[in-house]
Amino acid sequence: SRISPTRHAAMSHAAMRLSLLLLASLSLVDASRIAAPPASSLTLRRLRGGEAEAEAAAAAAAAGSKNEGSSEDGDDEAEVAAALAALSRSIDAFMDQFAQLELGVLSTARPSILGRKASPEAIAARPDRRAFKEAHQHFCEVHRLMRGESDEALPAAAGSMQLLRQAALYLSDDEAAAKENVRAVPAETVEKLAALRAAGRRKAGGTVASALSQLRVALAGPLEAHSKLVAALGASQVQPVPAALSREAVTAKLNTVPTFCLLDGQSRVVGMREEEGATPTACFYTDPAEARAVLESAKRAMPDVRGLHLGVTPLGRAFAACGGWPGDEPQGHIASTLKLQGSAAVREQMGPFLREQAEKQGLPEAAWQLPVFCTDQLQSAHAMPFFLSREALVDAWVVAGLERDAVPDSLTAMDLRVLVHQMSTTDKFAWNTVNLLASREAVDLVSEAYAEGRAVAAARSGGGAAESAAAALDAAEAGGAEEE
Repeated sequence: SRISPTRHAAMSHAAMRLSLLLLASLSLVDASRIAAPPASSLTLRRLRGGEAEAEAAAAAAAAGSKNEGSSEDGDDEAEVAAALAALSRSIDAFMDQFAQLELGVLSTARPSILGRKASPEAIAARPDRRAFKEAHQHFCEVHRLMRGESDEALPAAAGSMQLLRQAALYLSDDEAAAKENVRAVPAETVEKLAALRAAGRRKAGGTVASALSQLRVALAGPLEAHSKLVAALGASQVQPVPAALSREAVTAKLNTVPTFCLLDGQSRVVGMREEEGATPTACFYTDPAEARAVLESAKRAMPDVRGLHLGVTPLGRAFAACGGWPGDEPQGHIASTLKLQGSAAVREQMGPFLREQAEKQGLPEAAWQLPVFCTDQLQSAHAMPFFLSREALVDAWVVAGLERDAVPDSLTAMDLRVLVHQMSTTDKFAWNTVNLLASREAVDLVSEAYAEGRAVAAARSGGGAAESAAAALDAAEAGGAEEE
């Protein structure tokens, strides 16, 4: 149930691209209305295995050799890549100018009416200068987190949305304009930037006010680059085709979302008995909080089992293993019942409703139900996102720049098996526009689980170097050797 570093990167790359396409297709992102990315975009870059670009290039080449007319897709991808790179360069130039202006702000000032010049130390200690320095430090940190450990333009561009929105908030000319940039920025950050903005405007014609005006002009470059990115993304949107999807195509869509299962030190699935004498149940959890809680409970209940940790399996593979496809039986090569499992509270509340849904679709009774959620307000002709929890949908709602309080009370919910059945058997809807999006917490847990899996592999090596054990693990996974 392990995922190789390359598969980690592919899942991260796909999830980030889907988020960007969603924002662009809904026309919720433009030069004056920059939506913030999920917090998990910072973590996404840390999931790279170092081979994502080569794998993507190979996949693109394979697709090009199989599909006529794929040159247009290649042109679109090249346009997106160029726009992403241009945005990254533009933001770097903006930050360089910010740094140069800080040097001047902290060291220069007009002489007093008596002709006296203040020392650099005295200048730097002035409240408006300290505020400008603090603001620069804040944006340097945001920029550093945005870049992370990766030079890839795609995740950097997604992270840049937060930086640009905050910059627009800080540099706004008036309070009314500033309020337009509050959406999707954390409340404490809004308060901080408002205070720094006010401190910098103490002297209308002063050095700091002049520096802020120059930064406001400089911000036009990244904003324009961002507009070009959105235009490029719009050109590469999925064109809706009303048709049923193959099992492989449906599985690929499901595989953009991770699930988590309990593994022992040998990376074997661990089943848990709900009561004495019952058959163990091995679950693929979609709720990160529940997966963490199960791991901690198992460690307390089974102190003699060494190396307990969470494994990661793409949802499509877990769906098949648990008998999600009609006619398939759950895989029986381990002595446990396999289930897909969402939040316990949601299962209890929605179980009967989801079972009734499946029955009306003529699907056989299953040992598990898993709801997926969507809403018309987050759909367009080119994108129909589904989420595995209401909380994940609300996060996407806020990311899109919409008010949290405006989330509809009634969301569309259906059992995952019903959605898959519809996608694979009916041609009345453009199922190629459907995408499943992972929550930020799930992406964070993927990174944690992978790191813990490497540590367990290192310990299992019997005292050898951790690097050697991790390399062996990566090599095995890259070759497709996965244990379940």
